[in-house]
Amino acid sequence: MQVTIGQALLVALAAYLGSSTWFLGVGYYTVYRPLVAGTIVGAILGDWRMGMQLGAAINAIYLGFISTGGTLPGDLIFAGYIGTALGIAGGLDAAAAVALVVPLGLLGSGIWFFRMAADSLFVHWADAFARKGDARGVGLVNLLPGQLLMLVLYGVPAFLVVYNASSGVQAVMSLVPPKLVEGLAMVGGMLPAVGIGMLLSYVATWRVMPFFLMGFLAVVYLGLPVFVVALFGLAGGVLHIQYAGHLSRQREAEAATSDARQRESTERLLSRNDLLGAWFRWLTFSHSCYNYERMQGLGFAHGMSPIIRKLYSTKEQIAAALQRHLLYFNTEPNVGAVVHGVAAAMEEERALGNTELTDEAINSVKTGLMGPLAGIGDSLTQGLITPILLTLGIGLAQDGLLLGPILYVVLITAAIVGISYVSWMQGYRWGKVAVERILRAGLLHDIMEASSAVAMSVVGALTATVVSLSTKAIIRIGPQQVRLQADIFDKILKGLLPLTLTMVVWWLLRKRSPLTVIVWVFVFGLLGTWVGLLGW
Repeated sequence: MQVTIGQALLVALAAYLGSSTWFLGVGYYTVYRPLVAGTIVGAILGDWRMGMQLGAAINAIYLGFISTGGTLPGDLIFAGYIGTALGIAGGLDAAAAVALVVPLGLLGSGIWFFRMAADSLFVHWADAFARKGDARGVGLVNLLPGQLLMLVLYGVPAFLVVYNASSGVQAVMSLVPPKLVEGLAMVGGMLPAVGIGMLLSYVATWRVMPFFLMGFLAVVYLGLPVFVVALFGLAGGVLHIQYAGHLSRQREAEAATSDARQRESTERLLSRNDLLGAWFRWLTFSHSCYNYERMQGLGFAHGMSPIIRKLYSTKEQIAAALQRHLLYFNTEPNVGAVVHGVAAAMEEERALGNTELTDEAINSVKTGLMGPLAGIGDSLTQGLITPILLTLGIGLAQDGLLLGPILYVVLITAAIVGISYVSWMQGYRWGKVAVERILRAGLLHDIMEASSAVAMSVVGALTATVVSLSTKAIIRIGPQQVRLQADIFDKILKGLLPLTLTMVVWWLLRKRSPLTVIVWVFVFGLLGTWVGLLGW
């Protein structure tokens, strides 16, 4: 199909918005993901169903996508928005489109790294405003320069590629030998194993791997939908946590609750509206000017601005507070919102006259909490909740149901906003002592392991539906022909090759980088197809 200028402009705008900060803090979990991006691009290009299914196939590669500490294993904007547009415009099937998006994701990673470096320049503008006690100036620096740069970095390439998509893809495909096209389709079916292997590397333990096998077998032999498998996994997770011994850890939790009640009895200067305003700024703009020099430091200071303006009256006090919160800070922003709440409580106590809460004391508490909460938060939001809900959405989308991306967006939005709000407010209510006791109690360990059980059952089901590998090899024994796939592998275990591929990739990812493993998958798939070993 021929993409019009208007359609290319809309896709470019959507690509920018997919990486922007304007979706109330949930854009990274919604419009950034290829499942949602593909649906949006499909609607723009006049075929939402095709876009949704391409986006679902692309997202399967990146199911284990986890970005921590400013790293980016592959850019989902280029993979989801541009990859889907190229697939629709070029008339590609899902497998061919999946093979195409891997280099696009790597190209987008380069743009991400450039943006992170360039945003480091803007924090020095914020420093100048902070020294003058201008909290609004700090907020504007967090909002505008980085977003304008991102509009250029993502919007311009997206427009140029998508506008020329039809002729470009057709020209390239006309030069590709049919055997190579077949090989790329085979690679496309194998690549989701990399995404699943990355996820297994992050969350799988031998204690919960039986749930993975249960999910796989339930789909292969019983034909259960992924959503039903998820319900079985949820039931298993609940049983798991009931017998995990978590009741023996209640004493520390009760002590933390006592600390929280003691804080509630102290004098308060901050109103609920002050707290809500600070939480909303952190939820929405924590990564608006994410950069290598301060990471979330500028976003943290922006979030604290309503608190600072309420607690301090002189320019000198405001300037000092802004400068101490513009220092380096980085954590998972939703569970890590606890740190923001604790900081607000400490600033309030300082304003009430607590002389022990020096700049060093406040920043040492922030530094001490951000690491443990980053590990917990990334495991929970990126390693468990997101892939579980994405798996459900992908399964429904593959059946042609728009409910897939819609259900995913609704559920992940509710989860992220809920976690962020509760974490922020409870951090303020508890204070630092109670938070430290909760971390020592280990209560979160049981919850994380139960969630892992649910995740493993769903990922096992997804493996059976999105990873494909088959052989057309034939062994001749006298006058008889033995087809390896039908006569041997399928009789041992249906789905044996896709399962084996996923396990091998998981093992390789423990020793090699994802990029190296992707290259090996490409080589194996292309060579295997070329010599006639792989195929349907």
